[in-house]
This record gives sequence, C-alpha cells and structure tokens, in this order.
Amino acid sequence: MIKNIFLNHKGKPTIATKEHCTYSEATNIGILYHADEFNNETIKKLEELLKGDGKTVAKIGYADKPSEDPLIFYKKDISGTGNIKKDNLSFFINQTFDFLISLDTSENINYKYVLAISKATCKVGFETEQYYDLLQLSLKMDESKPKAVANMVRYLKMI
Repeated sequence: MIKNIFLNHKGKPTIATKEHCTYSEATNIGILYHADEFNNETIKKLEELLKGDGKTVAKIGYADKPSEDPLIFYKKDISGTGNIKKDNLSFFINQTFDFLISLDTSENINYKYVLAISKATCKVGFETEQYYDLLQLSLKMDESKPKAVANMVRYLKMI
C-alpha cells in the first residue's frame, strides 16, 4: 500500500525542525489515541488534567471497527493511497499542536500514518519500535494505562 511505502521511504517524515516550546508555554495540545486500548474514562481524565492547566485540547481516536462517534476514525476513513476521507480527521491532522500526545501500543498502520503526517511541533507517546522515528519523546509504559497516562502528563510538565 502507498501508506507503507510513504512511511518506509520517507524514513523520518515529520521530525520537528521547528522550535520546541515548554509545557508552560504550550497552549494547544492534541490527543491521538487508540479507542480499543484506552477507555473513555482514561481519555477524559487526561483531557481534564490538560484543561486544568489552561490548555486547549483536541482529541481524536482510532478504532478497529466503525463507530458513530464523529471523533473516532477507522481504516476505511483513509484510502489505500493515503487520502483522508473524514473531515474531522483531516481537520485534526492539519492543526499545529504544541504537543501531540499519542496513546497507542498496537502499532496499527492507519494510526501510524495519522501520527506521521500530523503537523504537531512535538509528538509524545509510549515507547515502541514502530513509533521510534515519529516521536520526539517516548516513555515506557510499564504500569496500568491510567497511571501511565498520568505519568506522561507529569513528564510533560518537566519540559
């Protein structure tokens, strides 16, 4: 598929060349998550933590099966050539977030494609071999998922 070729050929497609900002300077944070791995409660708590610090937060999730939720996309929303078919997903990808928090350990190609083409300045996520070249900060996830997400925010605040 074209997505695989793009991801493999480009090497590091979106390593940020822009100036990085600190968490305290950040105003706009995106959350890209795998809805089958991270439940709504965990995502809502993350969103509340970020909004509690005065950040504007946008989120979109990936699911293995179609969903009626407009903030969830799945594989049919991205064509084999990489064209985005869902307006909400296209809008999310084109936002310039100060930080994009990636919550996925499944290493799904469609999720990875969205992460790769996102225009975020700094991408943060859990350490996996597949996402190594796409993240500027990767953290080990050796605890429960809600605790790991809370730790991610704790480390972001140190930046």
